[in-house]
Amino acid sequence: MNAQSLHMMLSVLFRRRRMMFYIFSTIVLATAAYLFTTTPKYESAAQLIVRFGDRSIPQVDRTTPIELTPADRREIVLANADVLQSPDLIRATIETVGVETIYPEIVADPPKSWSVMDEAVRELSRNVAVDVGLQDNVITVALLHPDQALAPKIVQTMIDLYFAKEAQLYRDPQVHFQRDVLTAAEQRLAGAQAALDGFKAKFAITDIDQEIIALLKQRGDVQNALSAAQAELAQASQRGKDLLRAMESVPQTLAGTPGFDKYHSIDDAQARLSDLRTKQSQMLATYAPDSPAMAQLKAAITTAERDVGARRAEVGERSAGSPNTVYQTLQTQYLQTAAEASSRVEPVAIYTSELAAIDARLAVLQQARGPFTEAERQLAVADDTFRSLYHQYEDAQMKSALNSQRISNAAVLNAPTHPYKAARPRKLISLVVSFAAAVLLALAGMLLAEAVDDRLVEPGQLATVLGVPVLATLKQRR
Repeated sequence: MNAQSLHMMLSVLFRRRRMMFYIFSTIVLATAAYLFTTTPKYESAAQLIVRFGDRSIPQVDRTTPIELTPADRREIVLANADVLQSPDLIRATIETVGVETIYPEIVADPPKSWSVMDEAVRELSRNVAVDVGLQDNVITVALLHPDQALAPKIVQTMIDLYFAKEAQLYRDPQVHFQRDVLTAAEQRLAGAQAALDGFKAKFAITDIDQEIIALLKQRGDVQNALSAAQAELAQASQRGKDLLRAMESVPQTLAGTPGFDKYHSIDDAQARLSDLRTKQSQMLATYAPDSPAMAQLKAAITTAERDVGARRAEVGERSAGSPNTVYQTLQTQYLQTAAEASSRVEPVAIYTSELAAIDARLAVLQQARGPFTEAERQLAVADDTFRSLYHQYEDAQMKSALNSQRISNAAVLNAPTHPYKAARPRKLISLVVSFAAAVLLALAGMLLAEAVDDRLVEPGQLATVLGVPVLATLKQRR
């Protein structure tokens, strides 16, 4: 910059000094008037930290926790910050503290275009600042308010309502709904259990699979026993037939051979008869045939003949035959075999009827297997549903207890501060800024006025326009 240009700039500054002074004074005085007339506001700030993983709330549900990425954590922190400055939370804060307590001036002079609450919400929204760090999970909540003692209370109310809102949004247990659903599931389970019990009572079933297995095993045992009894009965019957054929081929008695003792009496009788006949022959030589001695002898001979005949008949009866021991043995064995066969008939009948009963029971079980399996499946589904809903209901109760104790993912890192001096307006900074702005605006006004002014007031301007040097200047005296 040459001397001529510096001289022209200084000349312009000197010439426009009044305008620059007016601009500068106006800005500085306006700033001072604002600083001394505006109502001071006190700032109360609190910090919240959003916890993740093992630093979060107790894990009450039974699901596997999902590992969060840094982007997910960032989104959660920003979402919590949005909840803090949401209109609903601000409105709830005003309703809790009282609009006449927070902004009595709005209540005293209500707006004409909208309600007092809407104006209070707008005013509090403008004075609440929620800031989230770029790399951390700390949320800063700051509030500007004219009441130095009320500002911390408002911030604390916002935090309390935020915890309730956060629990409602992220961990709403819905205990009543869970209880209603659990009651319906319990009724369904009771109905399924009653249906299964009725089905079991109707068909006398406890465990159909186990009963079928036991019946099949029992049927195998009965079938084996029946086969064995039938085989024994068949053997006994066949043995009886064989014995009967053997008995038919064997005589019941055997012809006997009389002994000496059996014929001794006959010999004696014949010997007497022979003696009498010999004596008769001798006496015929002496006595007449019709003599009394001969008549007596004939009578004795007749008696002896009858005695011999009687003795021979007696010996013939005694030597007619004797029982056959082989036949008797066969008869004994036949009777035993017949009794054994008779005893085998009843077990065969019992086993046959038992086998028929088992087959009938198996047919009933096979027919009832489908409905029984369906009833068991319905009971299992109802039981699983009830167990799942019961666990969810327990989780809901636990979450409700956590909410009632204000246990949240977020925790208060720093409680709301109690301001000891006004945070707004910042007088020194405002004055410095207004002074700098006044200087800049004064210079800008000077340059703008000089740019729009087409008069030639400097010799240099005349020399530039005419292209000739200035020899002399004449100054006007006032």
